This record gives sequence, structure tokens and C-alpha cells, in this order.
Amino acid sequence: MFEKGLSVFYPFHGAGQIVEIEEKEVLGEKREYLIIEFPLTHTKIMLPTGNIENSGLRPLATEKMIKQSFDILASDGDVNTFDWKQRYKLHTEMIKSGAILDIAEVIRNLYRRNIVKELSSTEKKLFNDALDMIAGEISVVLNKDSENIRSEITSILNTHAPLIDE
Repeated sequence: MFEKGLSVFYPFHGAGQIVEIEEKEVLGEKREYLIIEFPLTHTKIMLPTGNIENSGLRPLATEKMIKQSFDILASDGDVNTFDWKQRYKLHTEMIKSGAILDIAEVIRNLYRRNIVKELSSTEKKLFNDALDMIAGEISVVLNKDSENIRSEITSILNTHAPLIDE
């Protein structure tokens, strides 16, 4: 399924491309590795092919999935009342899944939570990281500038933000 030249998404790294599949010996054990380059962050990783299933690695989202993620961003979110540590753990797990729809949900939830009460610095970083990941992936799929995608996402969030009575 994963072959050289395939564009992929990897949690916490974003959109990348498999540039090589190599067999390497690490700690005395020969394994096959996917070599993945991430152009937006200028990084390269080696992922053992035996760990792919649980890694969150996936092909890039389809245009249909991108539309669904925009629908999630525009939908009513859950401004859960957990403390920030519980929210952070939940949202980190959602991002680790690698699913674009989960990442969109994290962005929406944190954005809406910030309207109610300012996010902790850790959650702000998670929000920005998730926003960078999704904008990077969508920009590759749609062949658009990631900053324009980020602005479009922010516009969707602003347009559909709930009104808060003070």
C-alpha cells in the first residue's frame, strides 16, 4: 500500500512523501523502513514498516474528506468542561490517530474553548500545531498556499463561532 513517491500524512509531522524504502540494520536487527520527507518542516524520518499499522500514517486526505473537515470546523463543537490536562490528553490522542476529521475536531473544540476561557499555553501550542498540520495537508492536496488555507480555516471558525453572553 505504501510505496515510494506516495504523498502521506504522519501525525505531528504533517504532509510528506515517501522518498525511499530501505532495509537497514539497527541494533543488530534488519528491518525495512519507509524514509519520509516533510518539506514544510524540512525533516526526514525513518518509519519501520512493521510499525505502520499503529503509527497513524496514511495517504493524504481526499477532497471529499477535506470538505467533511471544513463541515466539522463549521459545526457546533463540544466546549468540554474537563480541566486542561484532560482536554490536552484527549486532543493529543485524537491527533495521534492521524485522521483529518479528528484533527479538525480538535481545532474546532480548542478554538471554541478559547472563546469561553483562554487556553493554557500548552493547549495554544497544540491548537497551532494542529492548524499547521491540517493546513499543510490541505495545501498539498489542493495545490494551494498553506497560509491561504490557514486563513480560510480561521475564517470558517470565526464565522461559525458561538456568541457568548457576558
